Amino acid sequence: MYQVIARKFRPQCFEDVIGQGHVTTVIKNAIDQGKIPHAFVFSGPRGVGKTTVARILAKALNCGQGLSSSPCNVCGICQDITASRAVDVFEIDAASHTGVDNIRDLIENSRYAPSIARYKTFIIDEAHMLSRSAFNALLKTLEEPPAHVVFILATTELGKIPLTVVSRCQRYDFRRIGVPEIVRQLACVADAEGVDIAEDALMLIALQADGSMRDAQGMLERVAAAGVGGITPQTVEAALGLVGRSTLHDLLTALLNKDAPSMLAIIDEVYRYGYDLSQLYRALIEEFRNVLVLKSGYEDLAVPREEKAFLKDIGAGVALHDIHRYVSVLIRSEEDFKYAGLPKITLEVILLRIIAAPDLVDIQQLIQGTAGRGVPQALAPKHAENDLAAYQRPPSTIPRSWEGFIAYLRDHDQLLHAIISKAGRVREEGNRIVLEVPSAFLAEQVQQGRKEIEKKAAAFLQREVSLGVEVLADTTAPSIKPSELRAQALKSPLVKELITEFNGQVKDVRPKE
Repeated sequence: MYQVIARKFRPQCFEDVIGQGHVTTVIKNAIDQGKIPHAFVFSGPRGVGKTTVARILAKALNCGQGLSSSPCNVCGICQDITASRAVDVFEIDAASHTGVDNIRDLIENSRYAPSIARYKTFIIDEAHMLSRSAFNALLKTLEEPPAHVVFILATTELGKIPLTVVSRCQRYDFRRIGVPEIVRQLACVADAEGVDIAEDALMLIALQADGSMRDAQGMLERVAAAGVGGITPQTVEAALGLVGRSTLHDLLTALLNKDAPSMLAIIDEVYRYGYDLSQLYRALIEEFRNVLVLKSGYEDLAVPREEKAFLKDIGAGVALHDIHRYVSVLIRSEEDFKYAGLPKITLEVILLRIIAAPDLVDIQQLIQGTAGRGVPQALAPKHAENDLAAYQRPPSTIPRSWEGFIAYLRDHDQLLHAIISKAGRVREEGNRIVLEVPSAFLAEQVQQGRKEIEKKAAAFLQREVSLGVEVLADTTAPSIKPSELRAQALKSPLVKELITEFNGQVKDVRPKE
């Protein structure tokens, strides 16, 4: 009878286990030293070797050649465990044996000595599926089992196992297997099975496996059945129903070039061909993430060389903070896409949001520009650049005086009007205009916008203007209460503009020293 690759190439000793050396080394040393705990908890993602290590451990404890960290795999007991027919090794599926009655039978069975083996070994797979009552029933036996009993609990969700159970066991955390290790193992399996497959195709399978060796072997078997002759990355994409790398590259290029028509055409093509849009969304996040880390200087990416070269090239013309923003938009929108009733339209809207996003401006440049009444180039309206014509030709009903200038500002620059209209008195000394303001805070704001005020006032009054600022003496004597200081700051036009621009809020206000 045909045996699937995952079972045919299942490791039969600790040395053959891939990617879990931190677990197998400790267990081997414990066996060699004769310090064998009575209960283990193996936790980790699917397909990384938890049940496999549990079976190897059972063979190491019961090998006919004696207790050894390297079971012989030729004696009767080792062969029975490998074939899942050993009478003293019990593999229990907790998903179908969840109740107290099942645990009661297990406890009753554990009281009797093993028939042939050295230990009675209970391997409880998917242990987190046991009910709370079943866990409570197991506690006493798990803490003080008979000397001939060993418990091994395997789970993918350690958080669902009560701490009272975990504390009675030795816990081992299994890790996801790295892409290079999966590629090497798949290459060995392909050679043994006579499968001609390219290295890039193996890497694509390893990336899709997400650290699971069992998933990777299952995909290899599926691809081998679909491929005729040499297997290429395109064969893998077709067999696994993946969006092609070329399509993904075209989509990434359209997004970074802000080419909305091309992006919409690609999404429409992917949808018409029946590809999974969720898989496309995840792949797009991974591509943006790869561009982000490459621009950050990290080179050790588990992707083909051609893929890395493409990502470097396409990311060269995009700022790091822009790519970071695009990734953030995709991640924040993932839940909306996941539960969308119209996934195609939702995906299009999310990607259009990325394309329509304006270029970012450095915050220091923005603050300095706002404080000095200069507008950063990325935010400035094109029609307003160096345009003083409106100030040079005011309506004839407005006199060309300082009071007329303030009245004209009310309709043309409300921010400047709000600042200088607070002046208590105005003194004109030739071309010099001195504003007397009630507080040092307001004086500072007038000073920050002084050049802009002088320029517009000169255009309006048709003469040179030099602006001076003086603080009224009677406002500096009394101390200002914190509440009054905060209220005064919140009334500031500059503060209001910053709050609106950044959607922020004032946390604390302190007087200037």
